[in-house]
Amino acid sequence: MSRTYGEGDAAVSALDEATAGFREGTFTAVMGPSGSGKTTLLQCLAGLVRPSAGTVALGGVRIDGLPEKRLAKVRRSRVGFVFQEFNLIPALTALENMLLPMRLAGRRPDREWVDEITGRTGIRHRLSHLPHELSGGQQQRVAICRAMVTRPAVICADEPTGALDGSSGRQVMALLREAVDVYRQTLVMVTHDPVAASYSDTVLFLVDGRIVEKMDRPAPHTVAERMTALVEEVR
Repeated sequence: MSRTYGEGDAAVSALDEATAGFREGTFTAVMGPSGSGKTTLLQCLAGLVRPSAGTVALGGVRIDGLPEKRLAKVRRSRVGFVFQEFNLIPALTALENMLLPMRLAGRRPDREWVDEITGRTGIRHRLSHLPHELSGGQQQRVAICRAMVTRPAVICADEPTGALDGSSGRQVMALLREAVDVYRQTLVMVTHDPVAASYSDTVLFLVDGRIVEKMDRPAPHTVAERMTALVEEVR
């Protein structure tokens, strides 16, 4: 798929015929220099942005051409999103934030599932607290539960450890890895952190909107070396 912003001389190509597939129950990290198209790729996959050309399919069903109302329903039920800055609503408790996608979709929450994932993520005892009463790591755990609560086909995570300290970041990455290994969740994550990328099964490297390399079973030092080389090539 391709994605261009603007028109004529002001047009900027964010994605240039990028092609990728993500198998069910796998964890893929997307990396690349600044401006390489990572976030645009993730937003297209999640149905937040429509590609200018090409297709996006979720579970074998194309979503790029859906009317906005149907696309919104797909996003609520089939896609979970984890943001760098958590995006929790300050006036809602942790539990209310977590269940918001279910309320918007008009669905009753599965209490056993809620109990399972809040126990796994270690926030069950903090569900009545407001976001400002939680640490950054706890807020991101709430955000992960919010992304998982609808049992989506895919979770898209945009720099999920970017606003966290090293210890909290490692805990969050361990939880995301567990979501794949235990619940067979499909996860696509944009990150600039080689350590975070090392939790994935595969790393895709983007340069100028194109996928230029794929690395399986990545090690932090190998990812870091490749990223340094790509940044130097772009310069």
